[in-house]
Amino acid sequence: MDESLKKAIFDAVETEPFAQKLGLRLVALDRGYSRVEMDYLPESMDNIYDRAHGGAIYSLIDEAFETACQT
Repeated sequence: MDESLKKAIFDAVETEPFAQKLGLRLVALDRGYSRVEMDYLPESMDNIYDRAHGGAIYSLIDEAFETACQT
């Protein structure tokens, strides 16, 4: 994978306001592959059943999908 593209994607995630707000971190990236991590914060990410809110989980999946597709 081209290193300049890889750096551009890492930089974009690092400065993306939504990713910053949720604490999304791009930790691995290769052609067609991305690994994104997020700390689970129950006080701001729980649903009414005291479980992880689907929106938080989907945001993590969406960020990984978005960055993998950019490769």
